[in-house]
Amino acid sequence: MKTILLLLSPKIKSIKNTINLNTLARRLPFILIGIVFYLVFYIGSHKILSFIRSIEFIGEILSKKLLSMTFFSLGIFLLLSNIITALSSFYMSKDIPFLMSKPIEIKEILRLKSIETILTSSWMVISFIPPFFVAYGINYDAPILFYIFLTLTFIPFILISGGIGILIAHLLTRVFPVKKIRLALLTIGLLLFLLIYLFVKSQLPVDLESPERFIHSFLATKIDLPLMPNFWMTEIAMASLKKQIPDILYLLLLLSNSLFVLMLSDRVGQRLYINNLERIQPSTRNASRVKRYRNFYPSRNLAVLWKDTKIFFRDTSQWSQVFIIGALIFIYVYNFRTIPLKLLSEFTPFIKEIMVLINMVMAGLVLSAVSARFLYSSLSLEGMAIWIIKISPLTVKKLIWSKFFHGFIPVTVIMLAIVFITNMIIGADTLLMFFALVTVVILCISISGLGVGMGAMYPRFRYENIASASMSPTGMLFMLIAFSVVLLTLSIEAWSFYFYKMVGTSGPSLNLREKTQLTLACLFIIVLNILTIYIPMKKGEKRLSGDISI
Repeated sequence: MKTILLLLSPKIKSIKNTINLNTLARRLPFILIGIVFYLVFYIGSHKILSFIRSIEFIGEILSKKLLSMTFFSLGIFLLLSNIITALSSFYMSKDIPFLMSKPIEIKEILRLKSIETILTSSWMVISFIPPFFVAYGINYDAPILFYIFLTLTFIPFILISGGIGILIAHLLTRVFPVKKIRLALLTIGLLLFLLIYLFVKSQLPVDLESPERFIHSFLATKIDLPLMPNFWMTEIAMASLKKQIPDILYLLLLLSNSLFVLMLSDRVGQRLYINNLERIQPSTRNASRVKRYRNFYPSRNLAVLWKDTKIFFRDTSQWSQVFIIGALIFIYVYNFRTIPLKLLSEFTPFIKEIMVLINMVMAGLVLSAVSARFLYSSLSLEGMAIWIIKISPLTVKKLIWSKFFHGFIPVTVIMLAIVFITNMIIGADTLLMFFALVTVVILCISISGLGVGMGAMYPRFRYENIASASMSPTGMLFMLIAFSVVLLTLSIEAWSFYFYKMVGTSGPSLNLREKTQLTLACLFIIVLNILTIYIPMKKGEKRLSGDISI
C-alpha cells in the first residue's frame, strides 16, 4: 500500500498544486459553463421524468425501466471505456519502461495502472450523471438515504466495469500477437457489431404501429436480468426513492462482485503481464520495402497529412475505436428504422420534420464526441516530437490546416452517410434532405476547425494516455461549445423552416419583412459557423507559433 501511495504521490501533488485562487480564477468561465450544463441537464431530466410518471397505470413502471436502462447504458459505456483505456495504460503508456526499470514489484505496477485506468475511464460519468439522479430524487421527494445508498452502490458498480475491462484487455493482448493485432481487433469489432445487431433485432417486434405494441415492446426489453449489476442498482435505487430500506442482498452482491472482479483481474495480470509486454515489442521493418516506397513520399504540403494517416493505421489504440463507434452508429441508425411514424403522425402533422430535427441533434452530438476524440487531440498526438516540426521548414499554419483536413474529410463522410441513411428511413422529402446535408457539411467544417483550434490552444504534449487529452477539462469545454453551436444552428434553422412553412400555408408569397427575417437567420448561421472555425484556428496558430512547454 505504501508503494502505491508513493507512486500516486506525483499525480496527487500535481492536482493539489493546481488548486489555488489563480487557477480557479482562470477556470471560472469553465466552471460557469459546467454549472449551466448541470442546470439544463437537470431541468430536462426532471421534465421528462414528470411526464413519464404522469402516464396513468404504467407511469411508475416506465420510470423504473428508464432508470434500469440508464444503469445498463452506463455499464456498457464504462466497460468499453475501461477496455480502451486499459490497453493504452497498461501496454502503451510512456512510463512503463521507467517503472519496469525500478525495484518495483509487478503487482504494484498493475495496481497503480488499475487505479489510473478506472479513474480515467470513469471520471466523465461521475461528473456528468449527478443531475439525472438529483432529478429522480427531487421528483420522488426522496430522503437523504437515497443519495447515500446511490453513492455507496455506484462505487462498486464502477469497480465491476473497471475490473472486467482490465481483465479483457489482458486476455486480448495475450491471445493475439502483435503482428495479428489488427486482424484480431477487426474480428472483435465485427463480432461486437453482429452481437449488438442480433440483440436489438430480437428485442423489437416487426410491427410497432399500435400504442399497445409500442409500450409492450419497450417494457419487454430484457436488460434488467437478476444476475446483472444494473438490476441490483435499480432495485436499491427504487427502494430508497420510495422511502424504503433496500434489500441488503443487492448491496452485498455489488460489493462482493467488485472485489472478486478486481482480484481476478489482478491475478490474471500478474500471470500474463510480463509475457504480454514482450509480445508487443515493435519489430523491425524490411529496409528494402522502405527504399522501394521512398520515391512515393509526398511533397511538403502533404507530408503531415500523409504522416498522420500512416500513424493512424499503425496505432491500434486509435483506429480500433472506430469499430466501437461503428457499432454505436449502427444502433443509432437501426433505432430510426423501428420508429412508429404512422402512430406518431396521429399526434402531429409535422412528424417527419420533427424526426429530421431530432436526427440532426443526435448527429451533432455524435459529431462533437468524435471530434473531441480525434480532432481535438490530433496536435497533442505529436507528443515530445513537436519540436521537430517546430524547427522544420513547415509553417504552423500549414501544420494546423493539415490536421484540419486529416480529421475533417473522414468525419464529414461518416456524418453525411449517417444523416442521409436515417433521413431516407424517416422518409424525408427532397427539401428536408437537401437542408440536412448542407447543414451537416457546415457543422463538420466549423466543429472540425473548433476542435483543431482548441487542441492547438490547449495542447497536452506530455501524456500517458491520449484519451486523457479529450477527457480533460478543456476537452469537455470543447464538447460543450461544439454541441452549443450545433443546437444554436439547428434551432435557428428549425425556426426558419417552420416560419417558411407557416407563411407558405397562410399566404401566396413572402413579403419584404418576412424575407428579411429569413435572410438575417441565414446570415447569422453563416457568421456563427465562420467565427466558430476562424477564432480558434487563429488563436491556436498564435499559441503554437510562440514558445510552448513540452
